[in-house]
Amino acid sequence: MVATKDFILRAIEDSKPVFLNQGFQKAKVVDILTSTKISKAKFFRYFGGMIGIMELTIYHELSQCYRLIALKIQHTKNREELLGNIIAMRKKLVAGNPILKQYFATKDFFSTRLEPLKKAIKQNEGDLLQGFLEKYFFSEPDITYFKYCITKDS
Repeated sequence: MVATKDFILRAIEDSKPVFLNQGFQKAKVVDILTSTKISKAKFFRYFGGMIGIMELTIYHELSQCYRLIALKIQHTKNREELLGNIIAMRKKLVAGNPILKQYFATKDFFSTRLEPLKKAIKQNEGDLLQGFLEKYFFSEPDITYFKYCITKDS
């Protein structure tokens, strides 16, 4: 299990330069294979294709952002202040993360081929937020509203 996790994390790290240099739309399997130094068969077995490696890369970066946000807001008591802090920190962290910055800046221009990626990232971030917000808010309507507020501009 550890070897598989390490393999996947290394593949994510090795894929980032391809996405940053070529963008998500223009990245090709052959470029990822060259960058990660893994076989085509192993790539498809672990990631299922380009959407899979893209989704894992973006999810990995989003997870890191939300971990940082959680550390910074853990002592905030006021809900409105908390919401404002989460929105501001997310915006700052996305702007400072090259992968996330590129994804959120270009996703509206993706071809229909990448629609599954957009849908998956939206769901993944929603799931991250759900778990994150459940720690601070009690009602489902609050959580739904705050998830909307946090992600409406992305």
